[in-house]
Amino acid sequence: MFGLGMTHLLVIFVVALVVFGPEELPKVMRSAGAMMKTFNRIAGDFRKQFDDAVRQAEKELDLQETRSMLQNAMEDVPRSADKAIVGKDSNLDPAAERGAESELRCEV
Repeated sequence: MFGLGMTHLLVIFVVALVVFGPEELPKVMRSAGAMMKTFNRIAGDFRKQFDDAVRQAEKELDLQETRSMLQNAMEDVPRSADKAIVGKDSNLDPAAERGAESELRCEV
């Protein structure tokens, strides 16, 4: 407990007994206990608020990452479509193109 040994606690108790006296010591100990309870409650509330703020920041960061990934994907879709169209046009067989042109001439 706070790095205090049994002898340290005994010395603190004896000093408190001498300073406050045997009649006032229980009242002082009760008020010290009440202060510790209040301190622990305040510390717990602070810890909870801090944890909530950290969770909120993590959610916002995750949301920003998701938005940037979605925007990148949306920007890549037109580029991919353009590449697919250009790739499809360049993969046509020249003989098939000539055949399609000759069919058009014959119909005219």
